[in-house]
Amino acid sequence: MAHFFSNVVPVWVVTALGVVVVALVVSADNRVASMVAVLATSLLVAFILQVVSYQSEGLVSRLSLAVTGSVLLTALATVVFQVLSVVD
Repeated sequence: MAHFFSNVVPVWVVTALGVVVVALVVSADNRVASMVAVLATSLLVAFILQVVSYQSEGLVSRLSLAVTGSVLLTALATVVFQVLSVVD
């Protein structure tokens, strides 16, 4: 469980912070396209944390959990941005 909090949750936090930065900084027309950069950054952080932790046991499950959470967060944010852009 300790590896979950040290390897998976930080990736989700990076993704959530990236979504907030995109929402605050990027114009409404470019938000959906900017989510690709957020997802790429979170994937890079996920791989770096797995390499730094150097624990081979459960590597695939931790990495897939981190990546799946990041993809779901960015997908949800993209849908929200699309709905908000249609409403405007």
